[in-house]
Amino acid sequence: MNLSELIDKQKKFDSKHVSRFDWDVKIDENNIEMLEFLLLSLTGELGETANIVKKIRRGDFTLADKISEISEELADMLIYILKISYQLDIDIEKAYINKMSKNVGRFKHYERD
Repeated sequence: MNLSELIDKQKKFDSKHVSRFDWDVKIDENNIEMLEFLLLSLTGELGETANIVKKIRRGDFTLADKISEISEELADMLIYILKISYQLDIDIEKAYINKMSKNVGRFKHYERD
């Protein structure tokens, strides 16, 4: 499944999600609070991932013990990134390709043949 298909799947899920607000609404100047909510949610998922890694680092668990939970948290972050991209009408695939092109130019000393 490619990113476009994942976004379509997320849109379909969001269109059926019942809550206090519309989960699939386009974000613009009139509902910037939706972007704030999604960024807060994304940051929360990142924090949950960091907390797992903290516990691995201090010796409570091994990476192998928690890789499944880390995988789930990464998927949660991807969901929010997909949502933000489509709700802002950002072509995330194109944005990624453009950013990688910039990074290749910036970090040429890291290129390998």
